[in-house]
Amino acid sequence: MLASALLLVTTAACGAEEPAPPAPVRGVTSVSQLVLPFDAYKTTPEQRAVLGNAHNQLVVHCMRRQGITIKPPAEDPDTISAVDPGNSRRYGVADVEAAGSHGYHLARPPSPDTTGAWAGKLPIRARHRLYGTAADRGCLDRATLTLDKGARKADWPWLALQDSLTLEQAAKHPSVTTAVKRWQSCMTQAGFSYPAPEAAIADGRWDLDKPPVSEEEKQTATADTACKWSSGLVAAWYAADAELQRAVVRDNPERFAALRANLRQRLSRASHLLTEHESRQVR
Repeated sequence: MLASALLLVTTAACGAEEPAPPAPVRGVTSVSQLVLPFDAYKTTPEQRAVLGNAHNQLVVHCMRRQGITIKPPAEDPDTISAVDPGNSRRYGVADVEAAGSHGYHLARPPSPDTTGAWAGKLPIRARHRLYGTAADRGCLDRATLTLDKGARKADWPWLALQDSLTLEQAAKHPSVTTAVKRWQSCMTQAGFSYPAPEAAIADGRWDLDKPPVSEEEKQTATADTACKWSSGLVAAWYAADAELQRAVVRDNPERFAALRANLRQRLSRASHLLTEHESRQVR
């Protein structure tokens, strides 16, 4: 998605006049400040841990009724935060510290998966039960249905689509396309020749599917990130993205009210289930 969006940026910028100075965007100077309107309707790492742990316990109880004992790992908010970069990579690599440590690679510490990665290690009989027929839905599906029971219906795929669209549309904004040219000039001065940010991260010299990170990759990613900020690219893209998202929220109050209610109700049910489980453990 990022590659496609940046390709649009590059294409639109080719025929532009000399880039104008970046428009000031107050308060946006680091990745921690890249908070978008849609974020208020998404789960935080803490909320994902609550939902994940409740889902795990429901699966454990379901499997126990079938005579199978499993021990899925507990979800931890810190681990979830480490694995999910949030908005820090929404506009390409934008965290200077992370670029210096990991280059273009994602930091991926081992993390539990409540939806089935750990289930692959179960005995064949257990795996068959977990991924049973559509008729019995399997323990994983039953756990999801239990958490969803009674919650207001909400269109989460629609939100994901809007999230992608605002990013791509923002990439076409004049302030973003001209900022890409400034980024290119900044990178050239730093000794790196790339036409656009997606070309830097797609450089064949680094294999993002394998753990080793070369010093050359780290240096390139660090320069890339620094230039994204000094050129105003991150700030401009964020400003255009945020404005588009504000418009979507404003124009779809019922959809967003349903999303908020659905999440609140699922979290309430998950918290209640975890409290009951802890009470049983104490006894």
